[in-house]
Amino acid sequence: DQNPISQMGFIVLKSKRAEKISDLTGSSRKHIKAIRGLVNLTLSSEPPSLQNGLDFALKTLKMVPAHASREILVIMGSLTTCDPTDIHATIDALRVEGIRCSVISLSAEVRICKHMTRETSGIYSVILDDAHFRDQLLQHIEPPPAARTQENSLIKMGFPHGRSEEGADPALTLCMCHLDNTDDSSHLSVGGYQCPQCLSKYCELPIECVTCGLTLVSAPHLARSYHHLFPVARFQEVERHGQAESCYACQKIFSDPHDKFIYQCETCHMFFCNDCDIFIHEDLHTCVGCSTIPATVANLQGALGRSQ
Repeated sequence: DQNPISQMGFIVLKSKRAEKISDLTGSSRKHIKAIRGLVNLTLSSEPPSLQNGLDFALKTLKMVPAHASREILVIMGSLTTCDPTDIHATIDALRVEGIRCSVISLSAEVRICKHMTRETSGIYSVILDDAHFRDQLLQHIEPPPAARTQENSLIKMGFPHGRSEEGADPALTLCMCHLDNTDDSSHLSVGGYQCPQCLSKYCELPIECVTCGLTLVSAPHLARSYHHLFPVARFQEVERHGQAESCYACQKIFSDPHDKFIYQCETCHMFFCNDCDIFIHEDLHTCVGCSTIPATVANLQGALGRSQ
């Protein structure tokens, strides 16, 4: 829900080999089905090959457009890795491609994994228990802020509206999501989302249309992803010496005992109280001054147009 327009794929490392169990897709239903299928996986005493898994992921992520951020998250329980060649060459290739690699270790710290995360600007962590594992995993959900060197390009997307058939006896139809699902072939429904380009029906968003290839999303999906990719810059904490009488956002009058320090936006130069500073960065994700002062809005729109 925090990163709805992202795509994810799973690769399993076992017996010195790397096996892909799900392709890059934004459908959580396919990933859940693939992970449940691992129950029948035959375990082996042979060590995994971290290099083979990284090479497999590297080949897959090379096909991703340059305007997207690319990450690899390794959940590793083994203390050893059996690699065919020099794994440092693979790490160098990941760094050159700008692919961020992070590792969550289930056992203990492994030096080569820590070296890889340091070289690719990733995060390395060793879990303590199941609750700590969940916390470490959740910190990788939010996408990293977009890099300044990242390419900008226009992406064609469709915004379908939810439709429901009206009438006393509406017709039941099969959506494209479950058309290739043999386990749930009788999933018939009345409503759904229609692709604005080819009118194919889907029961969930976001998704890529299998008929015409158009990415189907909703406006809230883009909004939730945007404020992670382009977060509001941190306000500068300054000691109050009469710069402003009240907070620009909530209009609260500054008082000496409680508002010794106030916060200033470096773009619009407006001052905010501590509560509004927290609310803007954690919930609103938009500076009130930058979005309401006409001159600041015009400057931001001009800068955005030049960057595109």
